[in-house]
Amino acid sequence: MLKFIMTRSIALVLLCSLSVSAYAVANGALKRPINIPSEDLATALEQLSKQSGTDLVYRPEQVRGFSTHGLVGEFSAEEAVAKLLEGTPLTFSTDPSGAMLIAAPSASTAVQVSPVAGADGHREKEGKKDSSGQFLLAQVDQGQTSSPSTVEKQDAQASKKKPLQLEEVVITGSRIPTVAGQGPQDVKIYTREKIEQSGQTTVADFLNTLPEISTSVGQSTYQTVLGGTTVRLRGLPLGTTLVLINGRRVQTSGTQASGDFFDLGNIPLAAVERVEVLADGSSAIYGSDAIAGVVNIILRNDFNGLEVDVRDGRAPGAGDLGASLALGKHWGRGSASVIATYEKTDELLTADRAITRSNNYTAFGGPDNNYFTCSPGNVFSVDGSNLPGLSAPYAAVPSGTTGTPSIQQFVPTAGTLNKCALLQGVSVIPKTDRLGVFAQGNYPVGEALQLFGEAMYSHVKLDTNQGYQLLYGQPGFQSFTLSAANPYNPFGKTVGISELLPTLPPSTQQVGTDFYRVVLGAKGSLFERWKWETSIWTSEDSTDLTQLLGIVDYAGIQNALNSSNPATALNPLVSGPPGSEALLQSLFSDTFTRYVGRGSGASGFVRGSLFELPTGQVSMVAGAEYEHDGLFSDEIKSAFAPPNTTFSAHRESYALYGEVRIPIIANSVHPEAAPVLAATVAGRRDHYSDFGSKSTPQLELDWRPWDTLLVRGTYAESFKAPSLFTLFTPQTTVPQVVTDPKTGKLTPVTVVQGGNPNLRPATGESYSYGVVYSAKSASELHLSMSAWSLEQNDPIKLLSTAALLANEDLFPGNVIRAPSCSSGPPCPITSVLNTYVNFGKVNVKGIDYGIDDRFPSRFGELTTALNASLTYHYTASLLPGQPLVDRVAKANDDGLWAPRWKGNVNLGWRKGYMTANVVGRYVGRYQDYGSTREIGNFWLYDANVRYAISKRAEKYSERIKEAYVEIGGVNLFNSLPQYSNYGGSFLGYDPTQADIRGRFLYARLGLKL
Repeated sequence: MLKFIMTRSIALVLLCSLSVSAYAVANGALKRPINIPSEDLATALEQLSKQSGTDLVYRPEQVRGFSTHGLVGEFSAEEAVAKLLEGTPLTFSTDPSGAMLIAAPSASTAVQVSPVAGADGHREKEGKKDSSGQFLLAQVDQGQTSSPSTVEKQDAQASKKKPLQLEEVVITGSRIPTVAGQGPQDVKIYTREKIEQSGQTTVADFLNTLPEISTSVGQSTYQTVLGGTTVRLRGLPLGTTLVLINGRRVQTSGTQASGDFFDLGNIPLAAVERVEVLADGSSAIYGSDAIAGVVNIILRNDFNGLEVDVRDGRAPGAGDLGASLALGKHWGRGSASVIATYEKTDELLTADRAITRSNNYTAFGGPDNNYFTCSPGNVFSVDGSNLPGLSAPYAAVPSGTTGTPSIQQFVPTAGTLNKCALLQGVSVIPKTDRLGVFAQGNYPVGEALQLFGEAMYSHVKLDTNQGYQLLYGQPGFQSFTLSAANPYNPFGKTVGISELLPTLPPSTQQVGTDFYRVVLGAKGSLFERWKWETSIWTSEDSTDLTQLLGIVDYAGIQNALNSSNPATALNPLVSGPPGSEALLQSLFSDTFTRYVGRGSGASGFVRGSLFELPTGQVSMVAGAEYEHDGLFSDEIKSAFAPPNTTFSAHRESYALYGEVRIPIIANSVHPEAAPVLAATVAGRRDHYSDFGSKSTPQLELDWRPWDTLLVRGTYAESFKAPSLFTLFTPQTTVPQVVTDPKTGKLTPVTVVQGGNPNLRPATGESYSYGVVYSAKSASELHLSMSAWSLEQNDPIKLLSTAALLANEDLFPGNVIRAPSCSSGPPCPITSVLNTYVNFGKVNVKGIDYGIDDRFPSRFGELTTALNASLTYHYTASLLPGQPLVDRVAKANDDGLWAPRWKGNVNLGWRKGYMTANVVGRYVGRYQDYGSTREIGNFWLYDANVRYAISKRAEKYSERIKEAYVEIGGVNLFNSLPQYSNYGGSFLGYDPTQADIRGRFLYARLGLKL
C-alpha cells in the first residue's frame, strides 16, 4: 500500500511539473497574477519576488524612501518591475541567469555582488528561492538572517575586469557563501510562510512534522525531564543534534542536564523567521554535538514598520492563544527592530481523550492495564491466607461504605478487586504560558565598520499534573498495611491496603524558566577581498521547580494506619476520603529545586579570497572561538536528597577552524556562474578543559555537468563532548549484594554511582551523496535525491551493575577486586564503579527524496511538493556482548529507532487576494514497542486558507500596508492515535509519532503598518 501511495504521489507531481515545464518552455515567459498594494518600494519588491518567482538584486538604501501605487493584474516579471519603478530614478536589467538587477542610473550594469559577513543580519546579498519554492530574501552568515537583496556598485573600470557575479548565500553547514540549495550539502530551508502554514504552535512541534525527524520529542514529562523539548535528526540519541540560534551555539538547559540539550521551549515560534536543517555531521564547522546534524533557528529582524498578529486555535478539550507585536525602523544604513510574543496553551488531561482515559485498552486492541490503586480501594491478606470471615485473600472496598465497616460488607466483594486508571488527573499536554521579546539593531561607523547587537528574553511557565497521590497495593505486594489496632479494621489482624486520594489536589510540577541571551559584535572589511567579524555573547536559563505534594511522609502514613485513636487514624476501608483534609494534607509537602544553565563566549573570523586560479577564486574562512559553559542545581527541599544539595560544574573550550573552497573546473560558458567542479575542505580543532582535544575534518565536492544538474557529496567526522552532568555528577555509594559471574557466589559489595571524569567524547562519521535537478523554465521544477549514512561510536551510557560484572574484561576499571586473597584468583569483588561509560554503536542509513514545482496557470499560481525520507538501515549495539540489532521500523523504548518511511505531500495555490495550502503527512508502518504487532501506516492532513484584505483596508487608512485573515486546521480528519505499547503500555499511544490533540482548528488575523 505504501509503495502504491508513494509511487502514485511521485508520478502525479512529476506529471504535473513536467507538463507545465514543457508548456512554459514552449510559450516563453508567462504572465502571472500580481497583487501588490500601495506601499514602500522595498516591501513591494519583496512581494513581487514571491509572486513572480523572480530573483531581484538591489541595494536596500537605493530603494528606501520610494513608494509605489500598487499593482494588480496579470504581468510578466519585466512588466511588473517597470511599473513598480515608475516615478523613481531606478532602472533595471536582466542578467544571463535570469535575475533582475535594480540600480540607480549611474551604477554600472555589470555589477559584482559582495557577500558581507555579519551576525546582525545586515549584509549584501541576493535573494534566492529555498527548496520549497519560497523566495528567500535572506542570507545566513553563520546562520544569521539578513536584509533584503543587495548589490554592491562597481566603477566602470572594475566592471571591465570582473564579470557579473551574483551574490552567494551563506547557509547552515558552511561559512563560505554558496547559493542556497546549490551547495555540496543538502540543507533544507523552511521559511516563515511555511512555518505559519503548518499550523503548529511551538518550534518543536513544527520540527516534528519534518521527514528528517524520525522520532519526535513532544512537550510532556513522558519523554524528557520536566517536559523539555528538543529535536532528534534521524532518530539518533538526545543531544546529538546541535541547535543554533542565529548561527551560534546555545548552552545545555539546566533542567535538561541529564539529556545534554537546549530546551526549544525557550524560543517563541512567532519570533522565528526561518529554520535551516542539515542532517549531516558538521563538527568541522560547528564543533561538538553535531553528530546527527544541525538545526539553525533564525529569528526575525530587519523589518520596517509595525506588525500585529493574533492567533486562536482550538482542539476538543484544549486551546492555544497567541499574539505577536513587531516594530522595526530603518535609517540610513542602520536599523533596529523588536518583536514581543505571547502564547497561552490550555492543559489537556488524560480524561479528555478516549485512549488515555483508562488503562484498559481492550477496546483499542490492547490489554487491560488498569491498576488496583483506586478510590474506593482494596484490602489484602498480608500472609496470603484468606481474610478472616471471607473465602478469599483479598476483597474490593464496597462502593458507598462509610464509618467503620463490618466483615459482612466485604462478603459480596471477596475475591474481586477494584481496578482503575493509574493516570487519573494527569496532563497529556501541560498548561503553558510563554512570553518572549527579541530585539536587534545595527549601526554603521564609517564605510568599513558596522556595530550590531541582539537581545532575547523569554519566560515559560508550565504546570503539569502528574496524578493523584496514592497508597500503592496489589496482590502479593502492598506499600502500606492497616494495623489490627486501627479502630476501623474489622478483620482483627493486620491487612494490606491500596487507596487513591482524589480529594487531594493532584501532584503538580510548576516549572518557571527565564532565559536570556545577548550578542554584541562588530564587522567590517579589510582591503578589497576580505571581510571580518568578531562578537561576544552570554546566555542563561534559570528554572524554579515546585513539585506540589511531591514529598510523601511514608512513616507518617504508616503511623496513621497503625493509630488506635480515631482522631488520628486513617480509614482506607471506606468509599471516600480515608481521613480529614487536614490529616491528609499533613502527610504530603512540596519540593523546591533550582536549575541553571549558563553559556558565554567570543568568536572572530576573517573571510575572503586567497588568490585567483584560472578556474576561479579560492575562497577561505579562518576563525577562532572561546566558550565557557556551566550547570548548577540546588535541591532546596527534596524528596530524595538532604536540603540544599547542590551540583555545580563548568568548563572552558577553545577552537580554531578553517575552510577552503577550491574551484577545480570553471564554467566556460558562463564564467560568472558557479564552477563546474569545486571542492571544499574544512577542519577544526577543539580543546576542552576537562577531557582534552578533538580534531574533525570535512570534505565536500560539487559537480555541475550541466547548468540544470548538480551532483554532490560530503564526508565528515564529528564528535559529542561528554556532558558536565556525566562527568561531574557527585558520586554516592550504595551497599548491594551481587552474584560474581566468575565464581557464581553471592558477594556483598559497595556500588559507586555518579559521574565519571575519565569519559571520552562520542565520535561520529557521516557521508552523503546525491543529485539536484533544477529546471530552467517558468515552472521552476526542482528534483533532488540524497543518500546518507550516519554513525555514532562510543556513546556515553549508564549500564546496569549486572552488565558491568558480566563484562569485566571490557570495563576492567569498573569492577574492583581484592588485591590478594587466600582462596586464590579470582579474588572477591570489593566494589563496582557503576558510573557512566563509553560503549556502543549506532549506524543509520537512508535516502531523502524531494520534488517541488511552482508554475502559473489561468487559475492562479500552483505549487506542488513531495518530500520523503527512507531509512533502510538502522542498527545499534548498546549492551556488551550483544550484536548489532536491526531497528528499522522496530520501535524501542530507548528511542533509538526510525520508521522506514516518513514524508510530506504539499499542494499550494495563490491567486489575487487568496492563498491556500494542503499538506499530507505520512508515517510508515512499524513494529510496536515490545511486540510483534504492526502500527503506523497513517496520514495526517493539514490545510489553511489566507485572504489578504489590504486593498479593502486602504479605504479606511492609507497607513495599512497589509492586512489578512487566515483559517486552518491541523489533523483535519481527526486521525486519533493508535494503541501502542510505548513505555510498557502505561500511556496507550506512541507520543513519538501520533498527535494526541486530534483535530486542531485555528484562525489568525494580521496587520502591517
